[in-house]
Amino acid sequence: MLQINKKRLKRLWQFIVVVACFSTVMMLFMYSNQLNNRNYKMLYDQTESLSRVILRQAAASVNKALANDDMEAVQQLVTNLQNEPLILDAAVYDVKGNLVASSLGAMPLEQLTGLNTPLSVASIGRQQLVEPIAEDGHISGFVRITLEHGQVIKAASNRLEQSINLVRAMILVAIATGALLIFTFANRKDLWRSTFLLKSND
Repeated sequence: MLQINKKRLKRLWQFIVVVACFSTVMMLFMYSNQLNNRNYKMLYDQTESLSRVILRQAAASVNKALANDDMEAVQQLVTNLQNEPLILDAAVYDVKGNLVASSLGAMPLEQLTGLNTPLSVASIGRQQLVEPIAEDGHISGFVRITLEHGQVIKAASNRLEQSINLVRAMILVAIATGALLIFTFANRKDLWRSTFLLKSND
């Protein structure tokens, strides 16, 4: 009876160890996915923060041009904004919301925001940022830009994904190495036991 209980306890312990090891491996893979998502979110936030800095500087620059009705300077500003790798298109509006200038080849705002496309497909991966053009609390207009996050952080996200995949591969290699060591030493133990039994019989 005691031997049976010992066998059951041994099997139960082995089962617990296997479940614990499997759970640990699954947790490591889940953590690698969460780490990848957090890194992607960090890149997304950094891109937006940098774009807002550019937008505030653009709003400060275009204020005098609007006050002097210098449309050439306003058009040059939106063209320079569009040349930035972070920005898909740019536009300047007056205080009533009328379009003053837009970058060359800019799509309509309704299309960029996905308002006139099924399931808002056109707005996927894009974000609209707006900054008021103001001086001493007096708003004279607005600057709007469209960010295309997918294109901007594609290379960085690919590098992050490669790093995460490397971590996963290292986990698998560590598991395989541990299994190989266990298999090797288990065989050696059986070999030593067999050798000892042969000598005893002699």
